[in-house]
Amino acid sequence: MLIYYIIDLVKIPAKVTNERREKVWFLMLKGYHPTSIIKELNVCNATVYNDIKFLTKKSKQYVYDMAKGTHVLLYQRAIEGIGLTLENAWLKFNDPQVPEKQKPAYLRLTMEAHKSMIELIANGPTVMAIQDITNRAERLGSGIDNSQQQPGIEKDDLNCNTNESEELT
Repeated sequence: MLIYYIIDLVKIPAKVTNERREKVWFLMLKGYHPTSIIKELNVCNATVYNDIKFLTKKSKQYVYDMAKGTHVLLYQRAIEGIGLTLENAWLKFNDPQVPEKQKPAYLRLTMEAHKSMIELIANGPTVMAIQDITNRAERLGSGIDNSQQQPGIEKDDLNCNTNESEELT
């Protein structure tokens, strides 16, 4: 028994594709496997696998962009935020109006903040070295493709819309 699908050649708007990809992303974050996503969203295999491929490509671009320099700003913000957290935790710990039973929580917070600060400072040189290597590779003309394809219509999206099926005997 063969099932044939009538192919709907109507283009799928980018908004619909982006909304579906967002759903795929969140289902992946929840631990869903592609087969579960296919069933959950009621779309064909090719669509989900193309969405996963697209999301992987976007994730790689995000990591590459972070390596290019955005991470420096994030590091600075994180370190300054930890500094503010430490300052406020010590103010609360030394505040006579704060109940004694809450003060150990502020001590734990300062310990965790110091630990996070040390981790950031220890990892900073490694991240900076990665950025340096990336910059050198760019100067040498590495073939990293930075072209941004706008999210839109996937070829396989057009081939798996199933508006009607018929059985042939």
